[in-house]
Amino acid sequence: MVRLTDKYIWDYNVKKLDLSNPDVLIWYLQRKIEHGDWGVLDKKTLKKYLPKLKINRYLKQILKDFVKQNA
Repeated sequence: MVRLTDKYIWDYNVKKLDLSNPDVLIWYLQRKIEHGDWGVLDKKTLKKYLPKLKINRYLKQILKDFVKQNA
C-alpha cells in the first residue's frame, strides 16, 4: 500500500486524504511521482494505476520499465 506522507503535499492536510478513493489515490500518486518522492510508492499500486496517471510520457515509460523489471 502507498504510504501517506506530507512531503510535497503542502497545500492539503494529508491526514484527511482518503487513499481508498481511486481519484484521490491517482492524484496523490501523480503528485508524488512528479515531485520525485518515489519512496512512498509500492509496485503493486503503481502497476495498477500507472495507465491512468497523467504524467510526463517519458517518466511514465521509466516507471513502466521499473515495474516490469521488478515485478
